[in-house]
Amino acid sequence: MKIAHIADPHWGFGYPGPTPSARFDDITRSMDWAADRIIAEGCELVLFAGDAFKDARVFIDRATTEIKAFVAWLRRLSEAGIEVIVISGTPSHDAISAYHLIREMQIPGVEVLTEPGIASLPSDGGPLVACLPGMNRSSFALKDDFAGLPPHEFHTKMTEWITDTCRELRAGLDGPVILMSHLTYDLADTGFEDALLQNEPILTDEAAGMFDLVCLGHIHRPQRAGSNVYYSGAPERHNFGDEQTTPGFWIHDTETFTTKFANSEFIKTPARRFHTIDWCDMDIEAWLDGQVDDFSSIKDAIVRVRYTCSEELQKRFDRRMLEKALYDSGAFFVAEIRAEVERSERIRDAEVTEGLNPLTALAAWSANQGYEPAEIGELQAMTTELMEGTI
Repeated sequence: MKIAHIADPHWGFGYPGPTPSARFDDITRSMDWAADRIIAEGCELVLFAGDAFKDARVFIDRATTEIKAFVAWLRRLSEAGIEVIVISGTPSHDAISAYHLIREMQIPGVEVLTEPGIASLPSDGGPLVACLPGMNRSSFALKDDFAGLPPHEFHTKMTEWITDTCRELRAGLDGPVILMSHLTYDLADTGFEDALLQNEPILTDEAAGMFDLVCLGHIHRPQRAGSNVYYSGAPERHNFGDEQTTPGFWIHDTETFTTKFANSEFIKTPARRFHTIDWCDMDIEAWLDGQVDDFSSIKDAIVRVRYTCSEELQKRFDRRMLEKALYDSGAFFVAEIRAEVERSERIRDAEVTEGLNPLTALAAWSANQGYEPAEIGELQAMTTELMEGTI
């Protein structure tokens, strides 16, 4: 049996892009590509390991659009005769009510779990799938035996609860058993996310070792970790933290259980690229002299420019001209062009103190960053509107 393992599309709005829906459309495009590939590969089962959505608490019109996108993806697989097991992800991303709603739709061949349990699928044999949906500290905070615990004891107790739950799920089951979950595994390469994951519930290597294969969502860095643990990563990049990752998903074969996972294949998706341009004084000088005009590597990418330069160069540097050049070269979206202000320049901003009103402080900071007078005026106008709206 071929089993696809995918997670973390994070359908949602609010990502930086040329239009409010542009990145939503990117996610849908990558997920549709993945569905077509899953069908073409002849997979019989799909494990969706959580975080279908970007934000748990959204207005009903936005929630409807996001749920419709996920349901359309599930139906695409269902209509191809492929069974799908779905678990909810991190509570801050995935509203449990959305998953309950999808379950009530009774899509043929789709099973949705929001609590720990053993899936009833696949219907025609194959390995059993133990499911441990996503959780965070708030999931435990209201439990009586967690009340008042100091942070390190709280974290230890969460980890012990997960290990005990895995032991209960595995108990009495014969034959190969897959664990699908949405957690941080203690041997995973978390990359830049490490600081964000320090206080999260942990799946230990001991717990993972109870199962023949562990398919995880949550960390957006695809990998095989430990001896039997896989993260699918995300099928689409979401921010510059994903710039160096390779989006995609895994296809596992049940022969994996007897061939030391030699039959697990990672499938790359055609995701949107992110591209960072870092410039120093010499680069700025070259740009001002007309010697930098090759931006062929940014076509269809989301771009940011970070630069450092002297105060004199900063005054001569026209960021709007650079932005136009980036778009003329095919950039999908220019996220920012930002000066990395050196410490010596920050000292000159000593006049920006708590005693200044917000508009004056904004003007002083903007001037230091090299903004043009017209841009500073626009920022001040927008700030005034925001201040009036909060009074």
